[in-house]
Amino acid sequence: MKRISIISFAFSLTLGLTPPTAFAITEETPAERVKNSASNFAEIPRATNASMALRLCPTPQALTCIESVSAINGDGSVAPFTLVDVATDTFLDQKNQKNENGWMLWSFTDKNGATRLIETLGSLSGENYKGEQVNFNLQPKLTFLFLPGENGIKNEDVTSGIKFKFVFRSSWVVPVASFMMAANGEFLDEKISNGHRYTYLGSPFFGVNFSGPLGGLTEKEAVKTKSSSEEIRMYFLIDHASSIPNGSYVDTKCAKYGYPVTSHNAFGGGVPHLTDKDTLTFEIFSPHLLSTGELNEGFFTTDMSVAYMDCFWPGNNVTKSPKVEISVVDSDGTVQLATTSVRITKDKIFQVRAFGFHYSRPTIRVKVVQANKIEKTGAVKTSKKMLSITCVKGKLIKKITGTRPSCPSGYKKK
Repeated sequence: MKRISIISFAFSLTLGLTPPTAFAITEETPAERVKNSASNFAEIPRATNASMALRLCPTPQALTCIESVSAINGDGSVAPFTLVDVATDTFLDQKNQKNENGWMLWSFTDKNGATRLIETLGSLSGENYKGEQVNFNLQPKLTFLFLPGENGIKNEDVTSGIKFKFVFRSSWVVPVASFMMAANGEFLDEKISNGHRYTYLGSPFFGVNFSGPLGGLTEKEAVKTKSSSEEIRMYFLIDHASSIPNGSYVDTKCAKYGYPVTSHNAFGGGVPHLTDKDTLTFEIFSPHLLSTGELNEGFFTTDMSVAYMDCFWPGNNVTKSPKVEISVVDSDGTVQLATTSVRITKDKIFQVRAFGFHYSRPTIRVKVVQANKIEKTGAVKTSKKMLSITCVKGKLIKKITGTRPSCPSGYKKK
């Protein structure tokens, strides 16, 4: 069980938590732990003040548990995960709250027919749990992370076209915000008997490690910021809309109408702001350069229901205008060259997409196009189909998205 201790420590550092100081070591075999986790299953209670480990649903009727985890290969073939081992240890945090170790080990058959192992960490905290990340204020949330390493997601998964799928269902979890720290992320929220099913799908990416300041810098200073290193990452997160007043990490006033679902590779940011009735902005930040000295290129997507936006920003014109335009703007006002799109789907979902821009502190800006400008430019153009390609140069990898994507100079299409 030493591996579980190490992994929990790494997970704690990743999410900004204080690592546990001790673990209870069990003598059970992996098969016995898996069997016991199923036979002892109980739905995580909404009112708990603990951070509970996510468990695999033992029956089709069980709720607040993992329905399935799987891999989808580049050719579209699906490889279901089989649970191999689970952690059983717990610890008490600084507030004497129970924290269960959410480590799980899975196996699946890869595209070459070989058995491969994947480690994950998954936890869900109840409405009375006080999160260390928010100075021990109430912070009910779900986190599910694919771990890198020998028995985890690998560097080659970034370019192989593989996607990983996580399906969770619950009787009480209601997102007020959802995050996909994954490339090519997809998300589905379905109503089921007595609850909801949440499906996350995406690919790993190389995320930056950075310890210096990014706020308060001039653009000239910001372009000198550099990542100390990059590491492979992929995780999903739900902030729960608590029934306790002021008990959620995010404002819950419009939770019944939906919530933002955001994915990006930024070091931080991404929260939407309505700067005026005609302008919606998303501020994101990350070091300007990778550890190699190359530009740190970004991707950003967000989906919000029109009903949620009209509730959260009453009187906004962004959801009602016949045409809006999107741009990526540096802190000095320079508009970047990037692949962007914005649209409202037939299901009334407001979608924002931006790819191929660079950091350090760009703003994704969605702005209403005034009527007189529409008259001068003619009819509103429909969005063209977006395509993605992977480009490589030695160990460097770039994912290019656009209507007619091509590899940058020196890169070859994979």
